Amino acid sequence: PSAKRICDQSAKMLTFYDLAGHEKYLKTTVLGMTGAMPDYACIVVSANNGVQRMTKEHLGLCLALAIPFFVVVTRVDMTPEPVTKHTTETIAKLLKHPDVRKLPFPVRRAEDAVVCAKNVKDGRIAPVFHVSSVTGAGLGLLQRFLNLLPVRRDWRGLVREPLEVAITDTFSVLGVGTVVSGIVRSGSVRPNDTVWLGPNGNGQFRPAVVKSLHVQRTLM
Repeated sequence: PSAKRICDQSAKMLTFYDLAGHEKYLKTTVLGMTGAMPDYACIVVSANNGVQRMTKEHLGLCLALAIPFFVVVTRVDMTPEPVTKHTTETIAKLLKHPDVRKLPFPVRRAEDAVVCAKNVKDGRIAPVFHVSSVTGAGLGLLQRFLNLLPVRRDWRGLVREPLEVAITDTFSVLGVGTVVSGIVRSGSVRPNDTVWLGPNGNGQFRPAVVKSLHVQRTLM
């Protein structure tokens, strides 16, 4: 199905930012977490590899930026049960650390997913999921949780403020012209609106006309 059809038939749309887990690309991860304005963060831990140093770094970023997060333990299908149990206990110990002070909440039932979705934004709990992309174990609970997650920002109030868009990328399309992608931080914009684009190298802004808008690859 096309992107437009998916958007039209969906009750809720989520945008995922797949950020780097390797130490070499930590700056890219920091840029994504600060520039993308995520509502929540998902910390992925491999059941067979356990908690790594970069896991703690990413957890620290979530705490520093005050982003509520949840933990997804993967590869449970190929990991011996004692190893998975050890990884789970290590995660719980890390979350309970005085510098973190989160209550680990293992999600085992549909009711757990509902409770976590309602309370995770307060930053007191950290839901923990165990999943397998091979067998599909736990994916239903994770999907239910994601579907119930509330938006953290008051967009109804922000839409009345002046327009501000954080540009993340620019490129040129033949026959179209300059295309910019970014995140609307406040206000609203429509085709044929005139906006101020900048600052440029001299710190100046210039007027630009919005020709079209696309969201999730769908023409608005």
